Amino acid sequence: MNNFFARVIYLILIRPWLRFFIGVQFQNRSALKKKQQYIIIGNHNSHFDSLSIIAALPNHKFQSTRTVAAWEYFGKNVLSRRLMSFFFHAILIKREPLEGEPFAIDVMDLELKKGKSLIIFPEGTRGTKGEIQDFKAGVAILLKRNPDIPFVPVYLDGFGKVLPKSAYLIIPLVCKVRFGEPQYARQEKVEDILDFVQEQVSQLKSPDARNNNHFGID
Repeated sequence: MNNFFARVIYLILIRPWLRFFIGVQFQNRSALKKKQQYIIIGNHNSHFDSLSIIAALPNHKFQSTRTVAAWEYFGKNVLSRRLMSFFFHAILIKREPLEGEPFAIDVMDLELKKGKSLIIFPEGTRGTKGEIQDFKAGVAILLKRNPDIPFVPVYLDGFGKVLPKSAYLIIPLVCKVRFGEPQYARQEKVEDILDFVQEQVSQLKSPDARNNNHFGID
């Protein structure tokens, strides 16, 4: 029942608000309909990133898609955990689990084995506006463990200005959620998978994307 109400909120409130108030443009959403299960992998500049990706999901993918987020940031209190669960279907992972607790990669792998799709930001944290930081190896390990599950690259353009890191004021500006086509990581080495994934995300960045994420001229 919670999933139903959350989806209704996205359909009648959040998605229209993102499009008509914030100025979010969704590009190639049809890529999300082409596979039953996948890992969505994108750059990360703002808390609007997850919200916008989930708003783009087809209705039948909403319940089966989970966002990977940091326990250290979003697991601080009960209210935060409940909001993350309701709106993002979040898996809150610990970067440094306590003794006896599963590692983050194992938690995510188990969700994939259950048939869930994941939203992952491999930079590990919100990075520099308009730039893609080096991806962490975990996403490549996850793809190597699950070679039959494709990934969908996504580039989030302009969100670094809408709600930058450490900012609380939302600035409505045109920004884009640009999805690529589903891809399979067939490389043998984790390093090669990581390079391939980051390349696919980077290729979705338009030539003027840096300017779309910064005020003024660099």
